[in-house]
Amino acid sequence: MMKKILFLMVICVATSLTSILPASAQNSDKTDEYKTLLKKIMTLSGSSASSEAIMSQFMSSMQKGPFQQDEAYWKDFAAKWTQKIEDKVMEVYAPIYQQHMTLDELKKVVAFYESPAGKKLGETASAVANESMPMIQQLSMEMVQEIMPQIQKSMNIVENKVVDPNKERDQKLFDEAYTVPKEDIKIAADRTYQRGMSTMPEIYSIEKRKNDTKVTFLQPIYFDWQWLYYSPGFKIVDKKTGDEYMVRGYDGGAPLDKLLIIKGCDRKYIYVSLLFPKLKKSVKEIDIIEALADKEALPSNDDGVAKSYFDVKIDDYIVSSKENKKVYY
Repeated sequence: MMKKILFLMVICVATSLTSILPASAQNSDKTDEYKTLLKKIMTLSGSSASSEAIMSQFMSSMQKGPFQQDEAYWKDFAAKWTQKIEDKVMEVYAPIYQQHMTLDELKKVVAFYESPAGKKLGETASAVANESMPMIQQLSMEMVQEIMPQIQKSMNIVENKVVDPNKERDQKLFDEAYTVPKEDIKIAADRTYQRGMSTMPEIYSIEKRKNDTKVTFLQPIYFDWQWLYYSPGFKIVDKKTGDEYMVRGYDGGAPLDKLLIIKGCDRKYIYVSLLFPKLKKSVKEIDIIEALADKEALPSNDDGVAKSYFDVKIDDYIVSSKENKKVYY
């Protein structure tokens, strides 16, 4: 709406300024006198009054808009822009009129407007401009309304042609993601996530089981709808021997090669468990490394930080299978 108001103002001011200035032929070197006479013609012809009326109407519309200022501000704004418009008109039109109308001819125009008939014409022109303003605005609005759908259609066509590859890829990843059932999400009852805290998962526990090793992470959730990704490239590395134990999958069997979608857990921590091969009894200190492969596609808003943990002492996190509840993923 604001753009339309500005558009209408420009049309109306331009129309009122150009419709009353006469045209003929020849040059004059007396620029200052020439400009003075042009300004006088604008005043006598009613053009200045019409412009002021348009500006007043425009200010009234602006004052009713969202940009609220006191009356003194708008009065100063109107005065400044009225002068700017007048100066710009003189700057543009004076040289043009000097090419087509002599100073003497301009004086005759002034003489006419100072005559009874000319004064009457000036008064009438001003009244006609003011009274016809609603019609001009209505026609301008109709013109805008007629062409805007075509402009909008053209803009939509252009926008549709410009496809963001990241947006398309992200949508494909989300469409193929695995939404974790609400009943399978285990929430940490004693932890709450606050804005500004680290988004990196913490190691919660390490459980040595009969046939595997379960590593459970405490994963912060900071959106009501959030994606997670634990790479198939996760591995445990024995600090002493360099032996590697590659991840087998999630504890509950969720697909490891897809995003996980978590819903309804904003500002909470949840447990996420990964299964690895059974560690040798001699393993005491490890690195847990997420080694992302080049082919692994992640959403464009991924922070690019791998979930890796170094110099982890197993005894600091070890729990027995009886103490550790099953986490379904």
